Amino acid sequence: MTGEIDVATSGELASALAGLLDGAPPAALELDFGGVRFLDSSGILVLLRGQGRAADRGCRLTVADVQPTVHRVLEITGVLELLGLGVPAEAADDAARIR
Repeated sequence: MTGEIDVATSGELASALAGLLDGAPPAALELDFGGVRFLDSSGILVLLRGQGRAADRGCRLTVADVQPTVHRVLEITGVLELLGLGVPAEAADDAARIR
């Protein structure tokens, strides 16, 4: 993923997650945020809803390769651990990656 995830673009992320989680989702889904330079509260809401939806379907949704500014936003809001940041790499070895 690249760019900004904000009120104008968070719907795209929500649609992408819905498409991946409908039907038979993978056991794990890792979102590569290496190119995401900004994340606002609407993006966090989509991530949290996606994480809940994934969990309901037996899928572990995590976020990886987070830029420092985005990491700080996730840290301030208290959702780092919920999104798998700081989890040992072996826990997410089999995760499908979204770029």
